Amino acid sequence: MKKQFLLVLLTCLYSFSYSQEDGLTKVTPEGAAYKMKVGNYEDALGDYLQLLNDDTRNESYNYNVGVCYLNNSMNKAKAVPYLEIVSRKEKHDPNADYLLGRAYQYANRFDDAVSAFNKFKQDAKGTVFNLVDADLQIQHCINAKELMKFPVDVMFQNLGTNINSEYSDYYPFVTSNESFIVYNTKRPEKNAEKMENGNYNNSIYISRVVNGEYMKASPIGAPINVGNAGMEVIGLSETGDNILLYLPEGLGKGNIYISKLDAQGAYGKPEKLDAKINAGGDEIAASISSDGNTLYFASSRKGGAGGTDIYICKKLGKKWSEPMNAGTTINTPYDEDFPNISPDGKTLYFSSKGHTSMGGYDIFKSSIDETTQGFTKPKNLGYPINTTDDDMNFRISKNGKYGYIAAAKGSGQGDFDIYRVTFNEVESDYSVVIGEFSSKDNHEINFSDVFISVNDNITKELVGNYLPNPATGRFVVILPPGKYQMNIEVPGFKLVTKNIEVFDKVSYQAEINMNIELAK
Repeated sequence: MKKQFLLVLLTCLYSFSYSQEDGLTKVTPEGAAYKMKVGNYEDALGDYLQLLNDDTRNESYNYNVGVCYLNNSMNKAKAVPYLEIVSRKEKHDPNADYLLGRAYQYANRFDDAVSAFNKFKQDAKGTVFNLVDADLQIQHCINAKELMKFPVDVMFQNLGTNINSEYSDYYPFVTSNESFIVYNTKRPEKNAEKMENGNYNNSIYISRVVNGEYMKASPIGAPINVGNAGMEVIGLSETGDNILLYLPEGLGKGNIYISKLDAQGAYGKPEKLDAKINAGGDEIAASISSDGNTLYFASSRKGGAGGTDIYICKKLGKKWSEPMNAGTTINTPYDEDFPNISPDGKTLYFSSKGHTSMGGYDIFKSSIDETTQGFTKPKNLGYPINTTDDDMNFRISKNGKYGYIAAAKGSGQGDFDIYRVTFNEVESDYSVVIGEFSSKDNHEINFSDVFISVNDNITKELVGNYLPNPATGRFVVILPPGKYQMNIEVPGFKLVTKNIEVFDKVSYQAEINMNIELAK
C-alpha cells in the first residue's frame, strides 16, 4: 500500500551482517537493524524478539520491537508492553512516550494514550514532527471515545480465499451492480522477486461473480499490467467501463492513468491523464462519475489546504478543465485521499486525517447539492467501519446496502483482507457538536481545567461529561436528535449554560459548530 505508518527510528543502523554458528544463521543486532532500515519490519520483528530472549531488559531491543509492531498491519497494540518497559526508565529516548501513546490508541486505551502524549509534550525533547503530531493524536483520542459510544450496525463478511490471501489485499473496487471486483495484492506471481522490505511488487487482480459468488481471482493481465508490475488500481467507473490506475514514478511522485473498455469487452492500454491532472506532485487516487464527465482525484500539489487535497475536473469536449480544489468543507490542513463518488453522483466518500477522525485516516461522506454543486459537512461513517488505524477507500454499492473495504482483522486470511460490509439498518442521524473557547477580555484559559456536562432537557438525565483537548480547547460531543443543556465550568470564569437542539428529518445537521465565550 502506498500509505505506511512511518515512525522516527532513533537506533543505530549497521551494515547488513550475520554470524554463522554450527552452520545455522544466528540473529545479530546488525542484521536486525538493517532490516528496519530498509522497511522490512516483519523480519526485523522476528530478529528482535529472538534477541530479547537473551536480554529481556535491553532498552534498544524493546524500543525496536515496539516500532516493528507499530509498522505491522496486524497487532499494533502488541507494542504496548515493550514501549512501557522503555518509557518507565528514568532516562530513555523521549520519542518512546509518543510511540507508547500511539500503541495505546491502537489498543483503544484512550485515556492512557492522552497521558502518554501529554508527558511527551511536557518533556518537549522528541522530534519536531512527533511534538506537533501529538496534539492531533490527542484530538483523535477525544473523537474516538465519542464515536465508539454510537457504533453503527454493520456486518463484515470476509470475501474468503477466492479473493484474499496471506499477503496484503487492498483498495477494492466494484461495479454498481457488483458484477466484478478489481483490487490490489502484494502476493507473489511466478518468478517474482521479494524486495528488501519483505514485500512483493503490487499486482492488480480481478474476480467476476457467477451464481452470486466471486470466482477465483487472477491477475488482470496485459495491457493493464502483468503480475507484480507495481501499478495499482485506484478507481473504477460505475459500470466498469473505465479503470483508473496509479503508477509510482519515484521521489514521492506518481501519476494517474485510465484504461477504457473497448467494443470487444477488453481493456485498452492505459493512457496517462493530461498535465492538468498529473501536475508534477503525487496524484494518488481518483474516481470518475457515471457519465464520465467529472473526475475527483487526490493530489499533493502546491496551493491546497494542506497535505493531500481532493480536486475536481469537468470534461470540456474531449479535454479536462483546470482542476478545482474541492474547498475547505472537504479539505483540511491534514491529508484527504481516496475520493469515491456514489453511483448516483449524489454522495462523495473520501478518507481524511482531519475532521472528526478517530485515528489516522477515517472514511467520511458528504452530500452534493445538485443545484450549487456544493458539499455538505462531512460525516464520519462511524465505528467499527472506522478504527484507530488507517481506513481508506470505501466503495458503496448502487442500492447503498453494501460497501467494500480493506481491513486488517484477526479473523482474516492475513494482513489486509477485503470485506463486504452490510448495513443492517438505516444509520442514526447523530450530530457532532464541535466547540472551541474564547475569552471575552482575552484572559488566559487553562483548557485542562475546563469541565463540560450535558443533560437531556426532557428527562433531566446526565448524557455525559466531557473534557476538551488540553492544548487547543477543541471539544467533541455526539448527540442524537433531542434537546439538551450544556454546562461549562472553568475555575475563575462564570458558569456558561448553552441550550442545544439536535434536529432530524430535513433539518438534520451532521455537524454543529459552537464558540463558547468565557467571562470573569
